[in-house]
Amino acid sequence: MADILNQDEIDRLLNATGFDAPPEFAEMSPHEVETAEKVLRVFFAAAHSTLGTLLARPVSVTGDLGQVVDIPALDTGNGILLEFPFRSGFEGNLCFLLPRQDAAVLADLILGGEGAAKETLDEGDLDALQEALTQVAGSGAPTLSTMLGTEVGFGPPQVKPVEKSTLADDLGLSQAFLCTGTLKVEKLLKSPLRILLGVGLAQELAGRAGSGEAEEAPKSRRAPAATYTAPTAAPTAARPAGPAAPPPDIRNIDLILDIEVEVMVRLGEAQMTLREIQQLRPGSIINLDKDTDARVELVVNDKVIAKGELVVVGSDHFALRITEIETPIERIRTLGS
Repeated sequence: MADILNQDEIDRLLNATGFDAPPEFAEMSPHEVETAEKVLRVFFAAAHSTLGTLLARPVSVTGDLGQVVDIPALDTGNGILLEFPFRSGFEGNLCFLLPRQDAAVLADLILGGEGAAKETLDEGDLDALQEALTQVAGSGAPTLSTMLGTEVGFGPPQVKPVEKSTLADDLGLSQAFLCTGTLKVEKLLKSPLRILLGVGLAQELAGRAGSGEAEEAPKSRRAPAATYTAPTAAPTAARPAGPAAPPPDIRNIDLILDIEVEVMVRLGEAQMTLREIQQLRPGSIINLDKDTDARVELVVNDKVIAKGELVVVGSDHFALRITEIETPIERIRTLGS
C-alpha cells in the first residue's frame, strides 16, 4: 500500500512533466438540465413552424434530452455554425450547428431547389441558412420572453463553416449545454439540429425560467415567425458577390401578415417631361418600355415579386396568370422591407 501515491504527489508529478490537471467538468443539477432543455425546446418548435412556412413542404423538428458536453469530445464532424448574440436579456450566444452536407441540402430547399447535395456551400447558400435560422431565432424570442419574464432579443448572427477539431475554439467554449433535435423535410432530408449554450448561460436561463417571477409559456404555443430587412441581394441562383453587410435586428413579421397591402400589375414604364405630361389629352398615346409579348410584373412594396401574362376572366375583367415568382424567402423579405 506504501506504493500508492496520494493526490499531492500526483499533482506534483503532473506539474513536473509539464501536464495540466484536467479541468473539473461543469455540473448542472437535474432540475437545471430539465429547465434549460425546456427553454431550448422553444427553438425546436420555432424551427418546426418557420421552416415549414419557408419551404412550403412538410417539416418535422423534434428535440431530445439536454446535457452538458465536453466540446472536443463531441462527435459533430464538419458543420455550419450560426451564433446569435443575445441583444437583450442575457449575455452570450445561442448557437445552431448543422452537419455541412445537410446544411447544403437545406440551403438548396430554401432557395427553391429540390434538395441537391454538394460538398461545399457558397455565399448564397450561407445567406439562405442565415435568413432561415434568423427567422427561427426571431420566432422563438417572444415565447422565450414570456417564459423568462424579461424581453429577449437577438442580434445578427455570425455564420461560418467549422471543423470538429476546431469547434471548441470557434465557440470559445470547452464545455457547453447541448440539445440535439432531428430535422426532417419529407424524404429529402433527415439531419441532427444541435443547439448549444455556454453552461453558465444555460444555468442563468434555467434559473430565470424556474423562478416564481417567470410565467411559463403553454407547451402547445407556437411563436410567430420573424424576419429582417437585409441590405444585400436575396439569395437566388445568381449568387451575390462581395462581403455582405450585417443585417439589422430581427423584427416580428407575423403581427402584420393580416394587414392589406397594395398589389400592382405593371404593364410597363415611360419617362416623360413635365411639359409632355401637361400636353396629354384624351386619345394621346404613351409608348411604354415593354414589347407586346413581354411579361407584365406583379409589384408589392415597390418591388417585383412575380411576372406573368394578362388573361381575360369572364367578359369584362382582366387577371394575371403567374409564370415566374420569387422564392418564399424573398417574398418575406419584400414584405418586411
